[in-house]
Amino acid sequence: MSSEDIQEEQELAGVSDLPPIESVEELSSIIQALVFASTEVVTLKKLKDILGDFLDQSQVSGALRHANEQLAKIKSPFEIVAVAGGYRFRTKNAYYPYIRKLFPENNARRLSAAALETLAIVAYKQPITKSGIEAVRGVSCDGPLHSLLDKKFIALGERAETVGNPYTYITTTEFLKYFGINQIPDDLPRLTEFSDILNSDFLIPQYPLQKQTEPEPVHPQESTEQLEIPLESD
Repeated sequence: MSSEDIQEEQELAGVSDLPPIESVEELSSIIQALVFASTEVVTLKKLKDILGDFLDQSQVSGALRHANEQLAKIKSPFEIVAVAGGYRFRTKNAYYPYIRKLFPENNARRLSAAALETLAIVAYKQPITKSGIEAVRGVSCDGPLHSLLDKKFIALGERAETVGNPYTYITTTEFLKYFGINQIPDDLPRLTEFSDILNSDFLIPQYPLQKQTEPEPVHPQESTEQLEIPLESD
């Protein structure tokens, strides 16, 4: 899209209180500024609310691609990534050994093997009941579920239409932010990769854990892919 097209669509969108966007490069810089300044991921809807309805996914993707190309040219330690349905800045992997020194509580964030398996099962098979999780693991999962609920990685979903109508478990937006996941199930790692992520000495959280009383649930897109999970006792 040319700069004239951007200006014309900006005028049609009625964004009169903002100066006209003169070029694709300027649009890229504006989006960078918004993503950098935000304390939360910046969604396409938020960008449209600020800049106008003329924005679409292809324009934003193009602007961010241009932004990352410019950041790469100056060897910036940062990049913009899609996560949790929006966009945010992220430090490149090469700098993790240094930045993780800012997180002396690194060991506290690690999950046990039982919690790790439980999280993977919920992520892939959600919404799923406690009995459904235990059927896959073969052992009780009271402890792992309590730990994951406490860390806000999972939340209670709707009640299942089975005997007793038990609650189901689903992942949260906090889970997506923390692990740098944008879309379920497409971006989910395998169970072995989950283990590498959680136990790596060169990885810090993609997003700091924040206190919240009711984490926003994240419902997965339908997928026919089958998950093979090795069973281990708690």
